[in-house]
Amino acid sequence: MKVNLLMVSRRSAREAVIGLVFELGFHSSEDTAEEILATARAEREIPEDSYIDTCFLGICGKLSEIDSEIEKHSCGWRVERISRVSLAVLRLAVFELLYAEPRLPYSIAINEAVELCKQYAEDGSASFVNGVLNSIAKSNGCEA
Repeated sequence: MKVNLLMVSRRSAREAVIGLVFELGFHSSEDTAEEILATARAEREIPEDSYIDTCFLGICGKLSEIDSEIEKHSCGWRVERISRVSLAVLRLAVFELLYAEPRLPYSIAINEAVELCKQYAEDGSASFVNGVLNSIAKSNGCEA
């Protein structure tokens, strides 16, 4: 079932992006972001939505920069040690904070990430994600 573009809420779009980013760890390096997105759409009925496409493809294109930013602000944690769900949430939020156009106010990006962690990640993840994202926002001069 395809969903009308106007009916896809930003929260639903973020949930879809987090699922796609989570899935990245299970694909070979030869799979392109476009192939992963097309396969996921066929198998899981991910709606056609420009926000989903922009965020997922943007994260894939900036993955090393995003991961570097996460590692720099995660108090010695390497991305390999961060749970896959928390890492997917962090990657999306960092993309929204630093690369998405138009830029999302940092308070909204961080709040959305924390709420998604509370819903999908293990206990304690929300405070970790909140701390990392606040540090990234401050060091990059993000606006409220």
